[in-house]
Amino acid sequence: MVGIVAFHVVMLLVGLGIVSRILPSGRIGYMLGYLHKAIGITTPFPEQVRTVALIWIGSTIIVVDGCLLLLVFITSLSKSG
Repeated sequence: MVGIVAFHVVMLLVGLGIVSRILPSGRIGYMLGYLHKAIGITTPFPEQVRTVALIWIGSTIIVVDGCLLLLVFITSLSKSG
């Protein structure tokens, strides 16, 4: 449970750092470049870096929460059946 809360706190702090421009665009773009090259998609333009980073953070939170919800749902079915 602590890990789930810590994950959300870290993701929200990184998102706030991006929105408030505390984190430099160059560093964010550098990290996004690695991610996009690993997946095999084009890297964002420098003016799109902050928006794309926020989309990645939101998508990651949704995927993790969806997996956790599915895990809880499946385990609750096995207990009742």
